[in-house]
Amino acid sequence: MYRVRSATQADELFLREMALHAVVEPGARKLTLDEVLQDERLARYIRDWRRPGDGGVVAEADGNPVGAAWYRRFSRNEPGYGFISEDIPEVSIAVVPEMRGRGIGRTLLVRLIDQARAEALPALSLSVSIHNPVAMRLYASLGFLTVAGDGDHPTMLVQL
Repeated sequence: MYRVRSATQADELFLREMALHAVVEPGARKLTLDEVLQDERLARYIRDWRRPGDGGVVAEADGNPVGAAWYRRFSRNEPGYGFISEDIPEVSIAVVPEMRGRGIGRTLLVRLIDQARAEALPALSLSVSIHNPVAMRLYASLGFLTVAGDGDHPTMLVQL
């Protein structure tokens, strides 16, 4: 059993941990937090969490966080990997490995999409590796469509 709640400022450290899981491609070496924070393109997903426009949800099991999904807006000058426009936030999501396959990721995304709709956001975007077909199927099942990106990392968008 797990529950999902809104992410708060106090979740920044957990989101940093989740960012480590979110940026790893299947079969690739897991980065360290220092490596993520030193890479400006990766660090921008978690640095200064809860700045205006940030939103997120956290899944907890037995009182411990086990997954998170969050979005934030990026500028044209400092885009994320799945950047579409400055008014469309980009999604990041991860679930701790031992809790995967239980529907937590789907629940997190559904709740995040609901939150974005409540905030009257026009859409959400994300970038995904084609080497992660489970994630690609999940996103597609929730209405995300491929709209841009390169061959290995399509950018997907869900209209709200």
